[in-house]
This record gives sequence, structure tokens and C-alpha cells, in this order.
Amino acid sequence: MTGLIRILALLMLCCAVGRNPASAQTVGAPVSVAAGVTYEFLARWDVDRLNRILTTDTSAFAGLPVTYSPARNAVKLYRVRYPSVIPERGNKPTMASGLVAVPDTGGASLPMVSYQHGTVYGKQQVPSFAEQSPETQLMLAQFAGQGYILIGADYFGLGESDEPEGYMVKASHQQATYDMLMAARAVLAALDRSATKLFLAGWSQGGFVTLAMLEKLESAGVPVAAAMTASAPADVFVALNGFLNFPRPNDADWVPTLFILSAFAFENYYGIPGLARSVLTDAYYDLARKAYERQPFDPSQVPTQLRQIVRAEYFDPQFFAASAYGRLVAATQAYRWVIRTPVRTFYGETDEAIRTELGQLPMTWQKAMGNDRVAAVSTGKTSHRGTFAVAVPQWKAWMDQQ
Repeated sequence: MTGLIRILALLMLCCAVGRNPASAQTVGAPVSVAAGVTYEFLARWDVDRLNRILTTDTSAFAGLPVTYSPARNAVKLYRVRYPSVIPERGNKPTMASGLVAVPDTGGASLPMVSYQHGTVYGKQQVPSFAEQSPETQLMLAQFAGQGYILIGADYFGLGESDEPEGYMVKASHQQATYDMLMAARAVLAALDRSATKLFLAGWSQGGFVTLAMLEKLESAGVPVAAAMTASAPADVFVALNGFLNFPRPNDADWVPTLFILSAFAFENYYGIPGLARSVLTDAYYDLARKAYERQPFDPSQVPTQLRQIVRAEYFDPQFFAASAYGRLVAATQAYRWVIRTPVRTFYGETDEAIRTELGQLPMTWQKAMGNDRVAAVSTGKTSHRGTFAVAVPQWKAWMDQQ
């Protein structure tokens, strides 16, 4: 059984465990609140359900037990649809979706967390379809269940977006998350709620997106109280070079999917016909395209060895760096500016996808200038999922202190 199949099977298991139809309410009709922004009520998750996520479901997802602060209040979930633009396509107008989760309490003004999700294999394994997203379920239980408003963009191409997936396409990630924040504030106003402090958090791909979002928000003058990541590939060129040229015995067997998703996304968003075909071998190109486009395919056929699916020339560091794909990858970083917000990047010492040094890289780069606002924090000998699971209660403790 390949790593990809295990991921899909575990996601389906966790989603099935997390369902509780009795706690749901009738989905509401869409409500318009601003130019092009609508929201609809999805469900109310009670305290018992949230605590079951914290005590049972997350352990199954992460593969290790973690102690979380129990939920204190129920949460109401809303799906938001909002207008945005695609920067890489000349600001082409598009519609995107996301989640706004509001604590079912009497408080009108509450702190807010914008959560950026990790890599997913299903189009709806995203925040606004929380039933299918174990990572979103954990964030809802730990944060929204303790009085934090929780929001999350689905990213372009996921959720209810009609676009191709914009995997690791930086400016599009920045635009989707920024516009989601603005839409969420409009929805909250319609619900007679408002956000006080804004926090950012994200795991894996979402860690990269969190840092990219922070860069945009700082540039726009939007205050952020603090930002935190877990297993963040802050420099994609560093991450992919490691897999190509310096493989480790514990590298994840789902690493080939990172090349599949990024090659096709870069081709679509940066407008370079044939880019994915230039990266991926002929033997697996059609299968890879189906995987990217979410067409029916057999996950067991996706190779676990990079050399089977990535063309041989890309294992030459000079060729990779000079290629059209490599140049786009080299520009895909989210830490090389003077960060003004307190940031903590959590990393696992046995993470199969993110090396320790990559987890520390944003701190190292900032400290090289004398900037101490970024700190790297170890979660111990944790896996990729384990790093997220262990980091979340530490995120919460740090946020509570801000």
C-alpha cells in the first residue's frame, strides 16, 4: 500500500469518525453581505463533538496521543463565497470559498485565527468542507471551541473554486487568503461580531501560505498579533533540491505528488504550456495529470520513487536551477523580507517531509540580519502529521499570551 493510499484511507477514516449528523442543523440559504460576498450556515458543532475530536479523532489522524485544552463552547460554521483575482493571470476575476467559524458565545468581539491548510488530495478536503478535513477539525476544536473566531481560505482550485489548483503559486495564495480575510470581516459584521487581534497559523503547505500571507498583510499595513507555522516549506527550492539530490532514508513516499501538483499548477498559472511534460516522465504523465485534475485514477499506480516520475536531467542541480520549472521554484519562498511580526516556526526532528534545517531557515535568515522576531521551535522526534498535532496546543498557549 503506497503512502498516498494510506493518506487517503486515513483521511476517510477520520472524516467518518468525526461525523455526527445529530449535531448538524439545516444548511441555510446564501446571504449576501457585500459586493459579491455571500455566506451560508452549515452546522453547529457542540462541545461533545469538539472534545471527541481532541481526545479521539486527532490521535487517529496524527498517529500519536496529544493533550489539548478541552472545548468550552459550541461553534457555528459558515461557508463563505467571495470574489478575488488571480495575479499570475493579469488579475483575472474569480470566485473562491472559505470557512468562517464563530464561537457560540455571547461575546461580540473575539480574537481571530486565520488557518491555512496543508496539501490535500481531494478537492473538498478543505476548511469550508470541515467534515472532510481532519486538520480543520482540530483547529475548530482547539481554537473556536475556546472562544477564537476561526477562518480559512480553501485556495484557488479547491473547495467551490472552478479554477485549476494553484498549488504553491505564491501570489495567488496571498490573494486568496487576503481576500478571504476581508470577506470574513464582512460576514462577521453581518453576524454582529467583530475580530480583535488577528493571528495566522498553518501546517505544511499552509505554513508556506501563512508566511506568504503575513508578507502581504505587513505590506498592506494590516496588523497581525503573531504568526505560527508547523512543518513549513518556507523555501520550496531548498525542499525540492533536498528530495532530488540529497534524499534521506525517511523521505516520505508521497514526495512525488509534490512535483506533480507544482509542475501542473505552475504550467497553468504562469502560462507555460508543456511545463509539466518537461518535468514528468512520459510513463507517468497521464496518470499525474489525472491526479492533479482530480479525475478518477488509481493512487496505487503513483510511484513512490522520484526517479520513476521526474525526468533524469532534473537530478542535475545545475539543470534544475536553470530550467523554467527550477526558476519558478526558486522564486517560491516566503521568508526573505524584514519580518515585523512575532513568528514561531515549529519543526519535527524526524519529519519525513521537512528537514530540521528547513524548519529553522526563516529564523536563521532573519537572525543573520539581527532580527530576533522569528523563533524556530522543535516538537521533538515527530512525523509530519505529528509535528502539527504537537504544535497546535503550543500555538494556543502562545496566542493566549499575546
